[in-house]
Amino acid sequence: MKILGISNTKDSGACLIIDGKLVAAVNEERFNREKLTREFPENSIKWILKEFKLKKNNIDALAFGAWKGIETGFFPEYINEVLTKAKSNTTRKYIQSRFYGSSNSDKISLERLKQGLKKMGLDKIPFYFCSHHIAHAYTAFSFSQMNNALVITLDGRGDFQSGSVSVWKRGKEPIVLRLESELDSLGAFYGWITKFLGFTPDRHEGKVTGLAARGNPKICLHIFKKIFHTKNGRISAEIGDYFAPYMKAKLPKLEKILKKYSKEDIAAAAQKIVEDVVINYTKYYLKKTNQSNLAVSGGIFANVLLNMHLKELKGVKNFFVFPHMGDGGISVGAAAYVSELHGKIVKPIKDVYLGPNFSENECKKAILKSKMNYSKSKKFYKEIAEYLDNGKIVGLFQGKMEFGPRALGNRSVLARTTDKNITKILNKRLSRTEFMPFAPITLEKFARENYKNWNKNSLTSYYMTSCYHCSKELKKKSPGVVHIDNTARPQIITKKNNPVVSKILNEYYKISGTPSLVNTSFNLHEEPIVLTPEHALTLLKKEGIDVLAIPPYIVTKKKRMT
Repeated sequence: MKILGISNTKDSGACLIIDGKLVAAVNEERFNREKLTREFPENSIKWILKEFKLKKNNIDALAFGAWKGIETGFFPEYINEVLTKAKSNTTRKYIQSRFYGSSNSDKISLERLKQGLKKMGLDKIPFYFCSHHIAHAYTAFSFSQMNNALVITLDGRGDFQSGSVSVWKRGKEPIVLRLESELDSLGAFYGWITKFLGFTPDRHEGKVTGLAARGNPKICLHIFKKIFHTKNGRISAEIGDYFAPYMKAKLPKLEKILKKYSKEDIAAAAQKIVEDVVINYTKYYLKKTNQSNLAVSGGIFANVLLNMHLKELKGVKNFFVFPHMGDGGISVGAAAYVSELHGKIVKPIKDVYLGPNFSENECKKAILKSKMNYSKSKKFYKEIAEYLDNGKIVGLFQGKMEFGPRALGNRSVLARTTDKNITKILNKRLSRTEFMPFAPITLEKFARENYKNWNKNSLTSYYMTSCYHCSKELKKKSPGVVHIDNTARPQIITKKNNPVVSKILNEYYKISGTPSLVNTSFNLHEEPIVLTPEHALTLLKKEGIDVLAIPPYIVTKKKRMT
């Protein structure tokens, strides 16, 4: 059975599941070069059909992970919450604004979805809508290695909800324990803080997480404690002067109060309240369900510090964050839902290298067209390692493109970790403004001595979705990747999960004695990660990198003599 998952939410995209196996997944931003685009994923769908030599009538079903609307079973609870919270004119105004905003926005997005399907001639194929948070939950559990788990999803909003709790057993229907209303959205709160601090909400929340380590959460935590609390397994928010459930809300009273505090302390307090709420919430359901496996998805779990604390909770033996935890991943969750609806149990993922690949010949043509200096190296891995050891910034372009926000070695920028100033250097070269150091990529055989409490069951470490406390060894040898709070967000590399990166790291270790490199996404600030060899070469031309590695070719900026 062939199921095409489609999403036109923020970071729209498409995927293909064949007989329960995820074989392709990609986001539209990589094709149209518009960061986190909401456009109908026409290019993504065309690539999938072409890549797998499929005609439209070969697709058995379409799956959508949004625009289902408010569910009948959830509607009474939503109304009850509205009646409970609407105590003043201000509160009623905020609730009304959220409800009508959601309704109108979703209606427009649904219409765009229909138009896109009709334009591509896909509107006659059987289709299924999966509610937003159930789609997130399917990504968290179905693609994990777990046979049973507690699954929690949290984000800004989707189909009038901002979270869910469910219990899963492979091959069985999930048991939904709790659905959180969009009126109690932790994602909306964190997005509002992002905007207040001068960043772009729904995009730069990671900057807040990085900034948080530089502040003292105690200074203004008392303010945010007035907004959120957890009790009896539910998240509750006080809507009013301090909170409204949308990211661009005008809260003059709160703004006036927060202006007294530093950005660092505000970020630290916001991070702390989110951690406290989610940790207490999770503890409640771990105890209630007697589960030791925890799987999560949704935008809140892009927060790598929060994920570290969840991973370290007493009683949690296995922890999994779906690598594309945000809305860009829900096409996959919806497709998984439809697959299992038709009796095809979804298989766990082994990696997320699910996008376009380019042949050696295609890459060579692009290099020749660029007129850049290049060589076909017989000692490719050693030469790249030497460039890195000499302080050069290397762009690595190889294999299938990664699915999700993290560069995992196929569309990555690499640098040495030994330089304390590498974050400043890369920020300047890539036009970025990161507060958190860039992430390390580390050989698995050295993971235990570099990251505290690491083990091979630490699934998050293979996808760069959680921080770890760093050892003295890592801090000594790789100061450039250790944050001020002594954490790092690693990707652990094996010969099996990425042979090219593994060989580069091994050669680099022979030269430097260091088993880690900096790994950041192959893009300039506010641009999507590169898709094609042409995109990669453009970054070399713009001097974002010194060397471009496209196995077996090594390209430098110096133009060839003609």
